[in-house]
Amino acid sequence: MHASHPIEKRIPYLEGTVYENDDLGLSYSKEQSTFKVWSPTAKEAWLNLYETAETSSVYKKIQLIQKDNVWTTTVDEDLDGFFYTYSFIHHEEAVETADVYSKAVGLNGDRSAILSLDDTDPEGWEKDVFEPVSSITDAIIWEIHVEDFSSDESAQFSKANRGKYLAFTEDNVRVNDDPEHLAGVSYLKELGINYVHLLPAFDFENDEQSEAYNWGYDPKNYMVPEGKYSSDPSDPKARIKEFKHMVAHLHKQGIGVILDVVYNHTFSFEDSVFQRTVPDYYYRMNKDGTLANGSGTGNETASERKMMRKHMIDSVLYWVEEYHIDGFRFDLMGLHDVDTMNELRKTLNERGYESVLLYGEPWNAGSVAIYEPNKPADKYHIGDFADGIAIFNDEFRDAIKGPVFDAKKGAFLQGANGRDDSDYSNMDLIASILANTQSDVGRFKLPDEKQWARNPTQVVTYASAHDNLTLYDKLALTKKDTPSYGRDLDLIQLNKINAAVLFTSLGGIFFQAGEEWGRTKFGDENSYQSSIDVNMLDWTRTYENKDLLEYYKGMIRIRKAYAPLRDPSNQTGDAITFSQLRENLIAYTIPNVLDEGDWKMMAVVINTNMQPDRVALRSSYPLPKEWTIIANRHTAGLQPLGTVLGNQFIINPREVLIMVAK
Repeated sequence: MHASHPIEKRIPYLEGTVYENDDLGLSYSKEQSTFKVWSPTAKEAWLNLYETAETSSVYKKIQLIQKDNVWTTTVDEDLDGFFYTYSFIHHEEAVETADVYSKAVGLNGDRSAILSLDDTDPEGWEKDVFEPVSSITDAIIWEIHVEDFSSDESAQFSKANRGKYLAFTEDNVRVNDDPEHLAGVSYLKELGINYVHLLPAFDFENDEQSEAYNWGYDPKNYMVPEGKYSSDPSDPKARIKEFKHMVAHLHKQGIGVILDVVYNHTFSFEDSVFQRTVPDYYYRMNKDGTLANGSGTGNETASERKMMRKHMIDSVLYWVEEYHIDGFRFDLMGLHDVDTMNELRKTLNERGYESVLLYGEPWNAGSVAIYEPNKPADKYHIGDFADGIAIFNDEFRDAIKGPVFDAKKGAFLQGANGRDDSDYSNMDLIASILANTQSDVGRFKLPDEKQWARNPTQVVTYASAHDNLTLYDKLALTKKDTPSYGRDLDLIQLNKINAAVLFTSLGGIFFQAGEEWGRTKFGDENSYQSSIDVNMLDWTRTYENKDLLEYYKGMIRIRKAYAPLRDPSNQTGDAITFSQLRENLIAYTIPNVLDEGDWKMMAVVINTNMQPDRVALRSSYPLPKEWTIIANRHTAGLQPLGTVLGNQFIINPREVLIMVAK
């Protein structure tokens, strides 16, 4: 990097040397291997072949020739099992690097590997299928870190697979040898979710043979699975085959796989494959020549540049086609430009992958490096998004349980909405229940700024994720003078109320693994490199808090049974009516305008105050004379729990009533 920042003067030239074909990187066959790398700034370039990932001696060094804007060579021998790097002379000294388009790597991702991808396909891979949802509003997404899933020794995963991809291939895993107490994938199938969202599982910067824990937001090689989660990180084929095996087994259970992708920065700058291949091109710079840092990690990538945009799109397509990935969550999506995200969506659709889910974080992240006419792909520019790109609804997250940046402040669940020390009112919660698509909600109007989504397909509704406190820990810190993270009936009740609101809200549904049984990280709000003991799923809590788990299962069944809750259009949102605006009390009716299923209307009434209140239901559609209760403060599901006559009644403190009428 140079203080005078000459790269800005060279960008127009570099943008004119782009390579548009789909064959960058290695094209392997047993007869020959062709290598192509884009590096218009290089004066000279070489291919270095190695017999192992660690050896220092080069097996063969071949000078590359420049043709059609790329450096290339073809080697007429079977190189399966070899490793390779490139060397470039950009200024004076040569720099060596792995391939930007690496499809396989050796230990720790430092050298690209040569192999036949056909050899990494598990048995029956060509028949692997998953029935995707027709809209993200049908998705129920469960977010998990690969190691967290299977590291708890009370769950009887095989020892060899603990913390590994292959743990997701084990059926009928029991907890403490209890035949009624499931863990692993069999548990997920019984829970009723239809997507698993994996925290970063592409190759990130780490010692793959170390036990050190990390979430994985340290990108290194974007098109290769992380080696630490494989049985042998030094075997380039193992990580690929085992990742595919994991995907195939989840698909057999009717569960799609979403990959958390982090294209907005790389772990290192000077040593990254991008910087060593084309210095300064792939990164945004400030006008003084320093690195832009909207990511907060020291650098940010420049998605608006043609070859960075191409790399993002090429690698997403590669994960879809080679690994059968069903969706992508974009870390700090606001650091990417709208045009790149729209082009990605368009490309997926044109390739026949309309069902691949795309969603990301909504905040801008404070970057000032996206200049006009580029627009950041954040909440404030959601109106410019193509259909089929969603964002997390952080307004629901905070209005339901309190702000993430103040551990002691509560919101609706704690009965804190409208209090002098609260940042939230029922207005915030009501708007986000409607996926921020409506302004007119019956007897009152929401502020215009609360209506920012076109329709529910643009919104992922959630209360907790890997970032910040778990829901249970947040409740403990806001409700208890001396927080305790064991079973607490008061906190369990609030957690159930969260499920009642979450699963009757519009948009796609997302929750952190273990939210459904009171997962705790003992108050650790940023556990990205805390011990596995803090981060792992404690599967014994699925039994200790079985009533909470059963409540979540019941709410998932209710959501699946009532199509209006999953409406991708604004028909249902337009028809929902809220009855009154008293803080910490919500009551709304949801008519079946889609005319699907047996129920013609649903009513949701929730009181988080510590005293009873009177409710009068309202709707622009005819109200029934009798309601059937399917969820209360204790139980949720499809079994009737009693009836309510009429539309005016008293609701008890901390009570839930979800009612339906035929």
